[in-house]
Amino acid sequence: MSSVAAPTPAVPIEWSRLVGESLKNNGVWHTFAKLLDARSAYPDDLALRGYVEIVRNSIVREFLNHPKGMQATPKLTPEFLTNFDRFNLSAQEGFLVSLIDGRLDMQKLLILSPFDAFTTFFILAKLQNERAITVPA
Repeated sequence: MSSVAAPTPAVPIEWSRLVGESLKNNGVWHTFAKLLDARSAYPDDLALRGYVEIVRNSIVREFLNHPKGMQATPKLTPEFLTNFDRFNLSAQEGFLVSLIDGRLDMQKLLILSPFDAFTTFFILAKLQNERAITVPA
């Protein structure tokens, strides 16, 4: 008989509790960053993938909850214009930034964007969070 111990079952992670507490205490962007970090540690966890998408949906919903809605006009921030190198933009982010001229509202940006609506709004929300763009009321 072998002296190897039987494997112990993995303790399931309570993502619902962890995500709920993080959202309440730290907000959606901090929670999203932590979930992305967790994805590298638990790449096969389907529940984790689901919570990432739930948080992404919350981010987009919060972004679209602007008083002007689809008529809001995003503008590049002075910080972005003076210190462009600080922002490490992806190709998608760079393309959307190239469309922002202070005249096109969200509805027109959505028409011009080659990305689906959700991706476009998520990227715009990310740019707003990073203070590359602002969406004045």
